[in-house]
Amino acid sequence: MDKNLQDSLLEAIDIMISDSIKKTKYTSSSIGKVKRVSLPDCVVTLPDNEITCLLPEHLHDWIQKDDLVIVQDLYNDNTKKAVVGKVGSTRPTSFVMMDSNTNKHVSGVDATEDSVTGKTDDNVILELE
Repeated sequence: MDKNLQDSLLEAIDIMISDSIKKTKYTSSSIGKVKRVSLPDCVVTLPDNEITCLLPEHLHDWIQKDDLVIVQDLYNDNTKKAVVGKVGSTRPTSFVMMDSNTNKHVSGVDATEDSVTGKTDDNVILELE
């Protein structure tokens, strides 16, 4: 096959693939640390910057300051980011309840909140009666 024809075919294939990649929709994720929660959003510190993320309703009671979270760039263009899960915390203590029937964690407490002042305290104290 003629070298010029081969080069033209390869260039055409490269153009088609590049165009398809540009049109592909995908998301990207990163890990960050929660700096502040102000529902329905939270501020997360990533390795290179600080961003405001949507905090889905099912995570409102679970995500708190100093938690390590997964942040997903929903459109992969930095226009909308959301916290999609928690992978840990930098706090030294937390209390997690386990369902012995299913052998799974079902709930937990990372901090307590004063219902009057709204201030949180990382020292969780449980009293059994």
